[in-house]
Amino acid sequence: MTMLKFATAGLALLLMTGCASRAEIDMPNIQPVQSLAYEHKTFYPDIYYSQPQANLFSGAATQAMRPLGSVKLPRASSPPMKNFDLLLREQLPSTSVITHDAREKDYRLKVEIQAHENRGPVYLDYLMAKNLPMNLLTFGIANEDFDVIADFEVVYCLYDKDEQLLYRKDYTVKDSVPHQTGNFDLGDRMLMPARDMMKKYLQLTMNDFFIQASQPSLRHVAVVSPPAI
Repeated sequence: MTMLKFATAGLALLLMTGCASRAEIDMPNIQPVQSLAYEHKTFYPDIYYSQPQANLFSGAATQAMRPLGSVKLPRASSPPMKNFDLLLREQLPSTSVITHDAREKDYRLKVEIQAHENRGPVYLDYLMAKNLPMNLLTFGIANEDFDVIADFEVVYCLYDKDEQLLYRKDYTVKDSVPHQTGNFDLGDRMLMPARDMMKKYLQLTMNDFFIQASQPSLRHVAVVSPPAI
């Protein structure tokens, strides 16, 4: 009877925890921006990043904007930023070229990513008030609830080979998606929704930027602070 009681209790706990309801991030279907201005051109990506300093108190100072390769990136959102060249490649005609030698450029794309939280531009927010009672009730085997939060600004500036600003646009990204992890969601598997969300908004903002920048009537115009995405 004792074994039966344990088995029944275990089954009840499993039923209470159920299957994890993982976040589903709708990835955009990005098409290259077909513009004569981009055909057979060489693009030099120049990427910078900043976030508030880690601090137990509110109002923490924001770190200086630094080149992407010289800063330690948040684990949850670093892969899309480190693979920025691949995201840029998706935006441009097949005849265009990406270079890391500024002397070879036809265009310089300067990108500044500013996180509003020291956890990064996209992060998992642990829902303590929701998780604690369930963990106590199920002895710690319950699924855990998070919000996947995107909270950052990204600025794109396109310069010609003579370093004349052709077009600038600022984007404020704010989004939140519920996410639930199971007992076997560890490491990278747990962070995939955050990485997908970061990739999604870099794709969307960059695609919009290149579409706008390709319009002759908007060249040499700086656009500041459009509505949040």
